[in-house]
Amino acid sequence: MQQINSSLPGTRATFGYFREALQPHFTLSNWDYEQGYFDRALDDKNMVYLRLPVKVLQGELDSPDAWLELGRPFVIRHVYQTGVEEDIGYTEALASGLMNQFQEPVDKDAQIDSRWIRKAEAVVKELENRLA
Repeated sequence: MQQINSSLPGTRATFGYFREALQPHFTLSNWDYEQGYFDRALDDKNMVYLRLPVKVLQGELDSPDAWLELGRPFVIRHVYQTGVEEDIGYTEALASGLMNQFQEPVDKDAQIDSRWIRKAEAVVKELENRLA
């Protein structure tokens, strides 16, 4: 994880405003009614993300009129398994796929190449201008 210096932390607005301002590149993820993240994939393989943490000040996060506050943006890289598991049979693989279609990352906090940090910084700079 690499934090990005920004003036965004402390920015307050409604969920509806943030959702509109951040579409179509950001999606709400890993949320409950008190906090969550707006995520944007930075790479083609969806392994490197710019995350904008939000906490709810008033209301419930999925409500357009809920008031939110942005936290400090950061970049995270998840390395996922690709392909099929070679050491299990077809029946076991089918059962595993039915029960757990989402694989755990091989590395939830992998090293991040500097090009992704630069791209994230550029996106954050755009957001600072748009949300100011």
